[in-house]
Amino acid sequence: MKTVSKLIFLLFVLLILTYPVSVRAIPVQVEGLPKPDELVLKADKDISYSVWVAGQYLKAGKFKEVVIICERVLAVKQSHIQALAHLAAAHRGLGNEEIFQREASLIRKLNPESPALYLSLAATYTALNDLKSAEGSYQQGLKTAADKTQLRMGLAALYLEKGRLKEASDQYLEVLKKKNLEPKHFLNANFALCRIGLQQKEYDKVIKRAGMVTDLYPPIPQGYLFLGSACLGKGKTDEAINAYKKLLKINPKSPVSYQELALIYTDKLSDYQNALYYAKEVARKFPKDAKSQDVLGWVHYQNGKYLSALTQFKTAVRLEEKNPQYYYHLGLVHQKMGNKAMAKDAFRQALGLVGSGGSKAFAEELKKLIGQCN
Repeated sequence: MKTVSKLIFLLFVLLILTYPVSVRAIPVQVEGLPKPDELVLKADKDISYSVWVAGQYLKAGKFKEVVIICERVLAVKQSHIQALAHLAAAHRGLGNEEIFQREASLIRKLNPESPALYLSLAATYTALNDLKSAEGSYQQGLKTAADKTQLRMGLAALYLEKGRLKEASDQYLEVLKKKNLEPKHFLNANFALCRIGLQQKEYDKVIKRAGMVTDLYPPIPQGYLFLGSACLGKGKTDEAINAYKKLLKINPKSPVSYQELALIYTDKLSDYQNALYYAKEVARKFPKDAKSQDVLGWVHYQNGKYLSALTQFKTAVRLEEKNPQYYYHLGLVHQKMGNKAMAKDAFRQALGLVGSGGSKAFAEELKKLIGQCN
């Protein structure tokens, strides 16, 4: 890929690198989405955007909104397969089985090899927390769809949700066998395999795979995160540092290298001077990035600078109010300063934000800390 193409691609890749580890790990948010009656349908790009919005509402279980949007789209562009698929799936979610069967029959007649209906149904079942039916929809689609990539990606994410790592890995590996695979699927499949590898402590495999991705797409930070994490897992701290310093040169506009170097120097090497340098740099360069402010707070906290840490943790919470990690850090520093009531409140807020899809170990730790504040 030429350099110019890579730069253009980076704008695109920012939209797809938040691909969730599991189908429900990141709740679908509809805040900020236009309401159905706010959508404009004057050009093809308007139709594509409207169908995308309908898909987001579908994942959130807002089936009535999906019906309204898709019916408007189909009034302008009949036989739009994805709009028909979202419409059919929404009616099933609403319990309108007769309408679902009618729309599903039309889709099969128009494009029997399309994966659209199965993907939309899987999204509906997931929104309804019926993961067994979602799995069945993906598997049914794999039997008939010409292009199975999105079905495999969705099924793999579902297997991760269920802790079936081997089956998830198999699906991602099947995706990577496809010729002329779109970059977004190539990256997401490789990154998912890296996550699984880290979870299974297969550090050599992760280093090899992440190294390949960073060679192909050198400006993208995620590859370095997996590479650095795997190196640290093997106790190769110097190699992790070198990976992040390489990213720093290639992509100085990313906060990742500064953040990770600061954390390595403070948590792994107890090198306060270097840790503080990178932490201050990232907080200065990225003042509106919550994690960057939190990292500086953590470096201060680890070195007993509690008042400075408190200021940074408060800033992180203000910038990103729904991140439990920042409230957790805020609680820790309040606890160190003897502010039990404030610490307890921060830990409780963190616990409330963890939710059912969060780490059980983290939730238990927060409960333990809340108990210590009594």
